[in-house]
Amino acid sequence: MLSNVKSLFSLRSWLIYAEVLAVVGFVVLASLYIRRGSAEPESPPVSQVGAFIEKADTLFAQEDLVDAALLYWRALQALETAEKGQMVPVNGESQTRAEVGLHANLRIAEIYSRSNWAKDARARLEHAARIQPDHPDVRLLRGKLLSNEALDDTLLAQATEEFLAVIENDPNNAEAHYRLGVLYQGNRQLEQAVEHYKKAIESDPEFRDIVSEKAPIGILARLQLSRTYAKMLQSYQFLDREFTDEDLAEVTRLESESILLLEQAVAKRPEMDEIIADLVRLYFARAAALEREDIETRGYANALRVYERIVELDPQEVRAWERMAEIYGSFLVDKAKALEMYRKVYEIESHPTVLANIKSLEEDIAAESESEE
Repeated sequence: MLSNVKSLFSLRSWLIYAEVLAVVGFVVLASLYIRRGSAEPESPPVSQVGAFIEKADTLFAQEDLVDAALLYWRALQALETAEKGQMVPVNGESQTRAEVGLHANLRIAEIYSRSNWAKDARARLEHAARIQPDHPDVRLLRGKLLSNEALDDTLLAQATEEFLAVIENDPNNAEAHYRLGVLYQGNRQLEQAVEHYKKAIESDPEFRDIVSEKAPIGILARLQLSRTYAKMLQSYQFLDREFTDEDLAEVTRLESESILLLEQAVAKRPEMDEIIADLVRLYFARAAALEREDIETRGYANALRVYERIVELDPQEVRAWERMAEIYGSFLVDKAKALEMYRKVYEIESHPTVLANIKSLEEDIAAESESEE
């Protein structure tokens, strides 16, 4: 019994000593980490600047913004060790310290802006502006930041000035034209918006990808120009007079150009749902207009072609399938095609009324076949 007590006491003593040693060890390690963390990190050598920038640019293009920002910061740290006037090799070319610093600061500002850190983005942009205040990318980004934060006419005017300054030095800057178009459109200066959207489209014939945008400027400008035309069309709905031939010609032109713009856009970006949604809406309006023509000239065949295009764009657009079924069944008296359309409608929406139409057409077609025999 006594030996057991001694053994238990020894075990407890050992556990206490072990716990004390663990606590001491933790304190020592924590102290070492605190000292290491509080020490100023050494700036990497200037010879690594090129590697930092090249890797950061790759990550930026891949939308890995966090790691890209870290590497741009490392490049800026390394630049601090460069001598004044020293050239730095980047992507196989020699660049000045100022050029590399401008690029890194602009990219960091862009990343902060896209992360909704407006204050940090402005601060970092000012570092770039101190290097080259009139650089087009500096003024373009400043205009974008002002546009995003614009709550009054003063900030909007400042943003407009920045974009106009970019265009003055670079008349074919597609993004500056596009941004101006957005500002004018938002301010209901539609004619000016049209002018700059058209110029943006002309300035991006190759549909160049821009990392900060969801699509090339040539695509975005077409989408927004189409929407601007739609706003212009709305003004004709509130005319307090009858349509003239000139009015009708202008309405037809605006509608046709809107559709053409979106067809061009969807050909390049078929995965963009908002383009498809806008185009489907315009096609529905066109089809409805064709069906409303004078009773002797109603363009049901033309309307069918429009509805067929709608279901090419969106095979699940049940309204188009349903309208085709109604046209075939009620106006073109083609029961077989009407049945085909109603079956497609039922695949999408299994409604009892649609099933009843299918059954009725099947019975009619069967009865006609029997009578022919």
